[in-house]
Amino acid sequence: MRGLDKLNNTRLRISYATIKSYYHEEMCGVDRILYGESFFRPRELFSIVRHAEVERDQWFYHSHDFLEICYVYRGSGFHRIGEMEYRVGRGDVFIINDGTKHAFYRGETDDELITYNLLFKPGFIDDRLLPFDDFSSLSLSYLFEGLWEDESQMVGLRLSMGNLNEIDLLLNDMSLEYNNAFSGYQAILRSYLIQFIVKMMRVLHLKGEELEDPRPRRSLSLIESAVKHLQANYAKSIAIEDLARKSFFSKNYFARLFKETTGMTVYQYGQQMRIEEASRLIKNTDKALGEIAREVGYTDYKTFFSAFRKLKEVSPQVYRDLK
Repeated sequence: MRGLDKLNNTRLRISYATIKSYYHEEMCGVDRILYGESFFRPRELFSIVRHAEVERDQWFYHSHDFLEICYVYRGSGFHRIGEMEYRVGRGDVFIINDGTKHAFYRGETDDELITYNLLFKPGFIDDRLLPFDDFSSLSLSYLFEGLWEDESQMVGLRLSMGNLNEIDLLLNDMSLEYNNAFSGYQAILRSYLIQFIVKMMRVLHLKGEELEDPRPRRSLSLIESAVKHLQANYAKSIAIEDLARKSFFSKNYFARLFKETTGMTVYQYGQQMRIEEASRLIKNTDKALGEIAREVGYTDYKTFFSAFRKLKEVSPQVYRDLK
């Protein structure tokens, strides 16, 4: 495949190389963070970057605030992810989560290491293009598990692609679409990215690495993470869109999954957490009811009063008198 080699996205290559040069510093315990605005064009949440990786003494250990799928297009070398180091070659794929530290580099005997990097924010994948009741749901919940801070050990997925020519063609089409920015190109790029993810899942299944449907287990894990987040931040205003984004699901799909798992909506669960904490404070402290309402996240006492009475079937004052 020479098509990919002939692509000339000069602006992107200069941008990536400049950022690498600017931030470059040998390991020395120093970590760097790359931000999406350095790679994404205005009003875009996706970029595709072809990069010739450097030798180890020039490597660039970094994390970023976007998701990245790294595909080894040609050559061989090493990829360090967190504390793990992998020997890599043509066809290897890594999924790098937001905040995960990693770096590619060539070994002493490696002539070259060429990677293609698909950089994107979760919001880039339009849920109208994702049939969440089939394979795409499986792929997204599997590949991007680990977006929560307390699951940071899920640093990536390594596959060896079976049909390399097919993947090369897909990347070629993706690069051409991105570089030329034809009318409707973002919709096409979304569909190409979904194709790439689904093809990886097919390889995973063919290799027999997932013998059972992982959706129930992984969906439960995602909801458990969301519940932990709500429990730790019950007094804050948390939008369901933020929880869905962290789980890499659409708002509607996440809402349905949350209710199926907990028996409550996200709003109901948050209300219950607040009222239970308020009940504990009413019983065990002499704090004023208005102070308690504010402490558990209510800015309006009337709203607190109504929510408390609905769940406890008595007013906050009567509840205190009953203690």
